[in-house]
Amino acid sequence: MRSALVLIGVFLVLGVGALWVRLRVPMIDMGHYDDLFSEAAASSVLHPALIKAVAWQESRFDAQAKGGVGELGLMQLTDMAAFEWADHYGYSDFRPAHLLDARTNVLAGTFYLSKLVQRYLTQDRPLVYALADYNAGRKQVLVWMAESGATNSQVFLQQMDYPATREYIQHVLEYAESFRHDFDSGPPASSFDPEADDAALDSSQLSEGLTQP
Repeated sequence: MRSALVLIGVFLVLGVGALWVRLRVPMIDMGHYDDLFSEAAASSVLHPALIKAVAWQESRFDAQAKGGVGELGLMQLTDMAAFEWADHYGYSDFRPAHLLDARTNVLAGTFYLSKLVQRYLTQDRPLVYALADYNAGRKQVLVWMAESGATNSQVFLQQMDYPATREYIQHVLEYAESFRHDFDSGPPASSFDPEADDAALDSSQLSEGLTQP
């Protein structure tokens, strides 16, 4: 009898949690920061849909989000990444707490992600490597780039022993495809084959059309 009551209690908790999610999601204004994403993209190599996708994946557009190891804001930036942006532009009064300001966070996050894309321009799909770096760090990316992983994004992804990072890349690219409609007309380029195994994304299509010329 006691086990049955416990089981009923678990189902009730799960049911309430699911209901809360269903009620909360429609309250998120999916276009609230679109002008900001466009502003940030204008001075970078990135498409605003990609910036929006990273912000959605990282924080679900919660400007006050705080990560487990000190990441802050919409794009969940670390202090180190933010200070690179501040030093580049000479913002001597910058403090990590400023990353809870949406505009500061997106501008700094876009600067940092753009820098990562530039870092991997010699790879076949720079965006794949850049997103892996953004999520897992440079040290791990260098491990996954061993041998032909340095020039073949499929091999790079197959050598990735962090499933969460592989899923992160997949989700960001899928969201970016969807968000393209918020910023330009016409059908988006296909960047991810949802039928492919998650360990072997389609390198012939990945990231096409997600950076500005």
